[in-house]
Amino acid sequence: MSEQTSGATAVDLMDLDLFASGSDHEAFRELREHDPLHWNDEPGGRGFWSVTRYADIKRIAADHESFSSAEGTQIPDRRAEGHGEPSIHNMDPPRHGALRKLVVPHVRPAKVRPLEGDIVTVIDELLDTALAQGDTFDFVHTVAAQLPLLVIGRLLGAPPEACPHMQRWTNQMASDDPEYSTGPETAARARDEIFSFFHELEAQRRANPAEDLVSVLAHAAPGGEPLNRGQLDAYYLLLMVAGNETTRNLLTGGMIAFGAFPEQWAALRADADRIPGAVEEMVRWVSPVLCMRRTATRDVELHGRTIEAGQKVVLWFASGNRDETVFATPDEFRAERTPNEHLGFGWGVHACLGAHLARLEAQLFLRRLRERSLRVDVQAPPERLRSNFFRGVKRLPVRLVNDRG
Repeated sequence: MSEQTSGATAVDLMDLDLFASGSDHEAFRELREHDPLHWNDEPGGRGFWSVTRYADIKRIAADHESFSSAEGTQIPDRRAEGHGEPSIHNMDPPRHGALRKLVVPHVRPAKVRPLEGDIVTVIDELLDTALAQGDTFDFVHTVAAQLPLLVIGRLLGAPPEACPHMQRWTNQMASDDPEYSTGPETAARARDEIFSFFHELEAQRRANPAEDLVSVLAHAAPGGEPLNRGQLDAYYLLLMVAGNETTRNLLTGGMIAFGAFPEQWAALRADADRIPGAVEEMVRWVSPVLCMRRTATRDVELHGRTIEAGQKVVLWFASGNRDETVFATPDEFRAERTPNEHLGFGWGVHACLGAHLARLEAQLFLRRLRERSLRVDVQAPPERLRSNFFRGVKRLPVRLVNDRG
């Protein structure tokens, strides 16, 4: 079948209906086979190249000299932090590494592992709340959104009562879904509120440092110079949004996967050693962050076409994670899949800073479900976020049922 007759050239990845309906995987399959370097027009924008094959995504993600992050990592020409100092998402080495290493020591496995007891306590409280409802409830609002918010709030030093505001801010920053946003001004207002909140918290930590990331950043002095206002604001926003959005979508998507493949939950129930592999498969299958953008710094030839210097290039991790040349039966959820070198946490120098924490939260959640003989029983299809950036779910009706086998 030729490219022209395949329909690949007609694929529009700016059509959010693809993602809200969950049918984007069909479009990505078409692109991988027939148009692996796909030009996409962009309403009100410059257009962009879409890269959908696993090997191409890894290659470009690892080549920061030819494909820069400095002009932004979202498809539109904008940055979540606004027009001030860029976040580490939106910069290249060596500057990127110098700022990233301020936080890396505090999110390594050895550092997050001591949080396990507190995370389990939060999980149990959330499960108790859900059980007390006694019937169908929204998994996203009751569990998936709350767990990462409470954990990242603790890491940042934010009090628990701030969590509802952090959830609203994240929703307003994460997409243009009309349920949460009326346009760019919504994100701008949320950004201002986030900055104001962290300015107050930062002032407290300057006076009385604590064991949290706001204290770390407020007192950091890379190269002997303290971080300026813009650098601090960008870091706070990145940690807050990325620290809860990825895990929220991972947990929700994971429950959808187990509902679609119940034999996988039965196998996990019989063998707790399957939990780490199940989480890796959740990351691959869900792909919580659908894509990241780069900008070409020079002309690059790929698949017989030329990516010109200055053009936008979008790396579709969600497509790479379903690449048939890398993953056997990619549309099946298989907790035993090995190897499973997915791209769900990105690749290269910009790989997800909080991947270890996200893994820990997801593993502990599955473990507590199993230990408490509970199963999440999906009651209706998910209501998905209208976004081509996050694999978000706004609502998922579920019940917690006895799972003693």
